[in-house]
Amino acid sequence: MVDPSQLANDIAGNTVSLLLPAVLWVLVFLLAWEHGPFAESIGFGRKAFWLLVPGALLSSFALVPFAPVSTDWVAVSLSGAVFPLLVGLLAFGRAAPPRSRSLALFLGLLAAEGAILFALVLPGTVSWSQAVARWVGVSEYIGNELLVTIVAAVVTAAVGGGAVASGSALARRVAFLFALSSGALVATFATAAAVPGVGITEPFPFFLFPPILVGFAAAGFASRVFPKEEAFAIPTAFLGSTFGVLLGADLLRQPPLYGQGPSGVYTIGGAGVLDLVYISGLLAFSTAYLVHRGLERGWAPVGSPPIPAPAPSAFGRLSHSFQDGIAGKLSDSLRDAAGASHAAAVQAHRLNGLAAAPDDRPWQGLGVPGWVVADQANLDASARAGTQDGREAFRSWRAASAFVLIGRDLGMRRFGTLVARTVAFLVDLAVVTAPAVALWVALLETIPGSLDDALSNVGFNAAIFGFIAWAFFYLVLTETFLGTTVGKRLLGLEVRDRSLDAPSGLAALVRNTTVVPLLTVFGIGLAIALAFGIKAGSTGTEVVAGVSLPLGLLALVSVLLFVLGGVALLGAGAVIFIVATTERQRLGDLWAGTWVVRTVPPVPTGAVVPPAGAAPPPPKPGPPG
Repeated sequence: MVDPSQLANDIAGNTVSLLLPAVLWVLVFLLAWEHGPFAESIGFGRKAFWLLVPGALLSSFALVPFAPVSTDWVAVSLSGAVFPLLVGLLAFGRAAPPRSRSLALFLGLLAAEGAILFALVLPGTVSWSQAVARWVGVSEYIGNELLVTIVAAVVTAAVGGGAVASGSALARRVAFLFALSSGALVATFATAAAVPGVGITEPFPFFLFPPILVGFAAAGFASRVFPKEEAFAIPTAFLGSTFGVLLGADLLRQPPLYGQGPSGVYTIGGAGVLDLVYISGLLAFSTAYLVHRGLERGWAPVGSPPIPAPAPSAFGRLSHSFQDGIAGKLSDSLRDAAGASHAAAVQAHRLNGLAAAPDDRPWQGLGVPGWVVADQANLDASARAGTQDGREAFRSWRAASAFVLIGRDLGMRRFGTLVARTVAFLVDLAVVTAPAVALWVALLETIPGSLDDALSNVGFNAAIFGFIAWAFFYLVLTETFLGTTVGKRLLGLEVRDRSLDAPSGLAALVRNTTVVPLLTVFGIGLAIALAFGIKAGSTGTEVVAGVSLPLGLLALVSVLLFVLGGVALLGAGAVIFIVATTERQRLGDLWAGTWVVRTVPPVPTGAVVPPAGAAPPPPKPGPPG
């Protein structure tokens, strides 16, 4: 018999589960694009959006196996857990500087609390529960839910008291984050359950309550914890809810699943963008953000030192100039046009390793024709004077367009070529694949049984998904700390941001999320091909073109063709972006604001002429007034 109330609850829960991520993504997008400098200052700028949303979607299959437990493996998902945790930790480092001290203190406290609670609720440790119950004098035995609540409350009170006694603003902020995390932990543990064969579940609507309450608490106490910097309640709510759910569900509820039934890979954040760890952080973030907006607390950047908004590129400013002209803001259009040409000249100097030119002579030292210098002077004069003449604004925009193209061509010689970048990636792919292949072969040689036994072996599957994460982190870490990779170093290439500095860790993460689908297809396909080649053997044959061939060989060839086709298709997408963009950027570079450039900048020689088809030179803007 159908229970109408249960049916209605199931329909509502499924609807919310499907729609909620999209709604939360829209809020993250609005913050990052509507209030750019503010969002950057609290750690949720555009790079955070690219990592948390499209980057997480692209990285759904990347897992980091880190421990065998009984007959299972425990892993952590990049998209469902690693990315949210990294974004949250980096953001809280802004809220409680210095980052090295605040994060070490917070993680140390959380690890101590998690270890105590894990020891108490671990199956087979009921005697701990009884001992604690007798010590507090409540009864002979108390349930784990009440036990976790009591211990978390005692630890949180001790941490809060220590923070108050210290009088340190950093300690106060860390204690506040710890309290939010503990509250989310207790609430999540009370409503979550471990279901063998399914994982950790939390019924609708109870999974909504802890993050929403964390968001309201963070925003409500913001004026006391973050005086004059109340906006830091937003990242604090995000991180507190994320860690609270991580400990309350995945740490404290997952152990009963180990060793129950068939072997498997149990993954923290394994549902990706639909996982409770991922969703809870965004839900607490959105709640705190909406409260901040409702209380009209303002959108001025916070923190010290303030993080300036990224300067728009020359083409970006040129686009703004055109939009201003269409909107009738002619003087603004002139200023943006002049700014675009100056930005193009500055970029050309930077890419060619030249010293910055004086602001009134931006093209000095670049060997440009004399008319460029003269027209730039006229353009600057027109921008200073302003205009109400649409024709003059359009002529100025045309002149600036030519200057931007000249600046692009001057700097284009510094960007890595498509051939060099392709060869460098293939070298890097070989570097990360060689040890993985050795591991896969060793596992396949030791796994007893048939091909089916190998493909269902939990260790082999953990090694396959681990390869994706290993290859991803190889690219991220080498680009972050070295500014290049083995393949790029051999080809004389390096990854740089628009200031020609090595990319930040967040930029490197964002940049390489677009490579994960290719690594996924390549890693899974190659591992399965090896399994066919080693385990299928020569059992059975099939006649092809009059020749009897082993079925194992045919399957191996089919899988390899699939892998090569998938890699070629995904690689073609990167090639199209590199060829089509003005600065040879693939999609990850556009998201992260990075370039791939030659290590040694070329020295410009001779005069520069406009690109083919751009002659004769554009008309001069004419004198102001």
